[in-house]
Amino acid sequence: MRSQDTPGTEAFHASWRSGALRTALLSLGMTALMGAAAWSIGTKAWLLGGLAAVFGFLSVLLLRQFVGPAPVLAIGPEGVTARLFNGHTIPWTEITDVQYGSVQGQHILTFVLRVGSPWLARTRPMLGFGLKRNLSLGALRTTDRERAIGAAMQGFRQYAGAQAQAAGRALMEDAVAEVAFEEQLQAVTPSLWALYAVMALNGAVWLGTLAGGLSPMKPLSADLFAWGANSATAVVRDGEVWRLLTATVLHAGVLHLALNMWALWDAGRQVSRWYGNGQFLLIYGASALAGSALSLHFSSQQAVSVGASGAVFGVLGALVAGVYQHRHRVPKGVFSRLMASQAVFVVVMLGQGFVREGIDNAAHVGGLLAGAAVAWLLVERVDTQAGTAHRRARQWMATGVVALAVAALVWTARPGVDHRELFRTQAVLRTVLPELRAAEQALHEDAKAQKEGRLTGERFIDALEQRHIPAYRAVGQTLRGLRPAPPIPQLDNLRERQGAVLEMMELEVGRARGTVDPQHVRERVAVLNRRLTELNRTPQGAAAP
Repeated sequence: MRSQDTPGTEAFHASWRSGALRTALLSLGMTALMGAAAWSIGTKAWLLGGLAAVFGFLSVLLLRQFVGPAPVLAIGPEGVTARLFNGHTIPWTEITDVQYGSVQGQHILTFVLRVGSPWLARTRPMLGFGLKRNLSLGALRTTDRERAIGAAMQGFRQYAGAQAQAAGRALMEDAVAEVAFEEQLQAVTPSLWALYAVMALNGAVWLGTLAGGLSPMKPLSADLFAWGANSATAVVRDGEVWRLLTATVLHAGVLHLALNMWALWDAGRQVSRWYGNGQFLLIYGASALAGSALSLHFSSQQAVSVGASGAVFGVLGALVAGVYQHRHRVPKGVFSRLMASQAVFVVVMLGQGFVREGIDNAAHVGGLLAGAAVAWLLVERVDTQAGTAHRRARQWMATGVVALAVAALVWTARPGVDHRELFRTQAVLRTVLPELRAAEQALHEDAKAQKEGRLTGERFIDALEQRHIPAYRAVGQTLRGLRPAPPIPQLDNLRERQGAVLEMMELEVGRARGTVDPQHVRERVAVLNRRLTELNRTPQGAAAP
């Protein structure tokens, strides 16, 4: 920080130790990574190229603050100067209010300009909406950021005159309105028992899975399926529609549970008080079912899906939709904070779900849309003019809309991976593969002994007939009983290798016993050897899923 030429002006410069620089470098790295990926692959290159452009733009925007002598922010008697304001100085006479806020960890100063101000056209629209011009303080050190906030507030009070007095009165009025609003919400819904019950249910189910032997950090997909995870084939083909609900109280480890419950607690308190406990349960349940139903068309086609995140996104959607719909009843400060924090959180989390693997974003989208739609139809508790009959009618309408949507999604879904057969196949392979390896080892040892003269040809044929052929037949019978859908190429490879070795042993025994023509044996064994050579070149790492 250093003083400007104008007396009484304080300037605040970007620091190389700030978080904004780390964010800029990370964005630059993501630009290079996405660009390289888009260059090297043909599929989805447009998506990766678009992401690279977004990260590149963000990098340039952030890095510009560290280049050149111009400060990030300067506060003085004449007004406010900022690099992101195109270097212009906005006079205090054009500013009607100065606000400070934090959105997802980003510290922001907001300058509200008067209606008709020429500076609305001279500053970048991307820095705010309407009369507001936002300035991120992320490029400043913590100490400079605190001083910059203080300088902006002090400068506004000292130099803005009548505007500052009016803003002060408005701030006081908003504070009184917020207190009255919170007291009203608490009066109409004094207890949040529904939120506590939902969180307790999720925690109790996790403890139950823990007692049932599931891993606390990363339970197996097969175990989650056995407990009720969502699966398109199980729901659509086998009629296990209860999985749409049970999947929403299961979690893939304690961290998954903790993150969902934290987000639910943050948004659920507002929704519970705004709509009441009963309607909160309606929003939560409808969002959970809608998220699971939409997942049948996407993630649950290939992988089992668990987690309360669809319901949590529904609660977030209800909060955003409800606050926006009834914004005339919400104090301005409450409206701004909720729309900024929760709406941004929803956008960020959905964005992560689209670019990261292993996230059931279809459930997030389905829950979000259902929660917003239900909240839009319901009557909030603070609406004292609505009668009981009207409230009931709206509740039944919301229930009917979600029920029809869930039914349509389930009806139009198609079976995907047969998880039941897949997990049965995996379990059987974990048992049969050691048996096959033991049979292969025993055959290898006897063949080596016969080659080295430690085992006569006759005794070797007896061993094939009495030990090795029965062992291979038993393994083959088990392998033929496995029918995963879709087929597993490695399993087909394993079956063919086992069958080829078994046929070669049977041919050798037939030749020794005189029941098979020797010429046919030689020709057939040559064909089988060539096929085994081809099969052995195929990677076998995934033979036991």
